Amino acid sequence: MHLIALTLLPAIHVSTPILWVVCVSIGLATTPMWALIHEAIHGLLLPLPRANAMAGRALAIVFGAPFRALRFAHLRHHRYNRSPCAREEVYDPLKQKKVVAYFHHYVRITVGLYFGEIALLFLCFLPRAVLRKLVAAQCPAIDGTPGMAAFADRDILSVDGLREIRIDAFLTLTLFGIAVWLYADRWFVLLGLFGVRSLLISQVDHAFHHGTPLDEKYFALNLSLPRWAERWMLNFNRHRAHHCYPQLPWKYLPAHADRCESDMGFLRGVLRQWKGPIAITHFATRDTKSDDA
Repeated sequence: MHLIALTLLPAIHVSTPILWVVCVSIGLATTPMWALIHEAIHGLLLPLPRANAMAGRALAIVFGAPFRALRFAHLRHHRYNRSPCAREEVYDPLKQKKVVAYFHHYVRITVGLYFGEIALLFLCFLPRAVLRKLVAAQCPAIDGTPGMAAFADRDILSVDGLREIRIDAFLTLTLFGIAVWLYADRWFVLLGLFGVRSLLISQVDHAFHHGTPLDEKYFALNLSLPRWAERWMLNFNRHRAHHCYPQLPWKYLPAHADRCESDMGFLRGVLRQWKGPIAITHFATRDTKSDDA
């Protein structure tokens, strides 16, 4: 659907309001699109590894970021979940001003995350030595175990890996350039499509981890939805089940989704992020109260 929105829709002679409605509606399909990419990241979309990788690359090109880069970023998320280098909503009042923390937080949950993925389209063309330093800074060793720097060297910074990323980035930039040319003076409709896409991705991504206990690598929230909506997003809302069983195909997650007192409805889980970032001192206070109880 997104490929149709980028290439075929602007060629159809329909009124701008209708084009706007159709594009925004297609933008709402961003969540299941990411869910399909997510299945491919874990090697679960198609049974044959090569077919799975090719399908993931094709989806990611239309999505707006190289598949191999998205895969590394997501596997990093699993590796470092709730560790000091992966607590997106947490800030230290002794190191960062509250107003700065709030600014960064609201940018991230509105458009920042998706724009960061778009930035990969340009960053991947930096020299390999520069990329190695940037990636290594995001892959620290923690808890006495190795980080992901060695994996990064093999997967995304190798000659073949970086070539694939750059080819996919070029194809994405070409696709987006063609879309801008096709929409011409109706470019604002295309902007609406990407606005919906960036908002959905940026809002939903961290909602399952916002405010959850620190240093619990496999913990996430299961956010409840009607069954039809769960199928729409391939049970991605059963997020704790996914973190505990990352190699389990989406259709089996409900059977492994337990319930804990911190779980809540999906909409509430997403919207509570608008309360703002959380000072790290809040977690220390909460843990102390829990111990006293």
